[in-house]
Amino acid sequence: MSSDEYQITSEIHQEINRDSTEKPSLATENVVSRFPFKYALNIESSECGTNCGVMMDEDGDLIVCRKPVLMQKEGIIAIEHSYSTTLDLVGRQIWRGALLLGDFLLHYGSSLLQDHTVLELGSGVGFTSIVAAMFASEVICTDIDVGGILELIRANAARNYKLLKANFTVLGLDFYAHGWCPNVEAKLTNVTVVLVADVIYDNDVTEAFVNTLQRILRTPPDKTVYIALEKR
Repeated sequence: MSSDEYQITSEIHQEINRDSTEKPSLATENVVSRFPFKYALNIESSECGTNCGVMMDEDGDLIVCRKPVLMQKEGIIAIEHSYSTTLDLVGRQIWRGALLLGDFLLHYGSSLLQDHTVLELGSGVGFTSIVAAMFASEVICTDIDVGGILELIRANAARNYKLLKANFTVLGLDFYAHGWCPNVEAKLTNVTVVLVADVIYDNDVTEAFVNTLQRILRTPPDKTVYIALEKR
């Protein structure tokens, strides 16, 4: 058996909650996993907000400036994915880096992504882009167009459409390509945030990714990059 034929399974597939009632839409051998989430909503509980000075009421008593009340929003992200694949199709699985970056965005997305256009590279099944789309104004979700990965991303976006606040676009982007499609080139001029999760697993892929990121960062406007990876 060649190395390309070995089946690889993400270790987190043993840890996640698979939904037996929600069926895959693209392939019967796929599975659907559920990811419950919670994140805090900041609700101002006083007229003075968070940056007030000393204030008195009409009787001369001190007005206490209270901290924001933290309220929580919760829900479930359902993701269709492969249980195991060959190395060239590992993007069809869920990996820990995507969960870590998604958790980071749930905590800080309201401040980091609001009114921003977000580009994700190597999006895989689209988990992180779906979380980003809960906060951003636009999300461009990209990956190489092989093995039905782009179709899988679109299916997962449709499955979680009620969570999506942002305009959500899925486009092919190959790290090895010398040129990109006009749609990708046009979108880059609006991108201000770049997300990357678990694309560092092979020397050749890593070099191609770094070259791709350099090209993107040379395109105005200035961009902030968030990268999550698992040490291997």
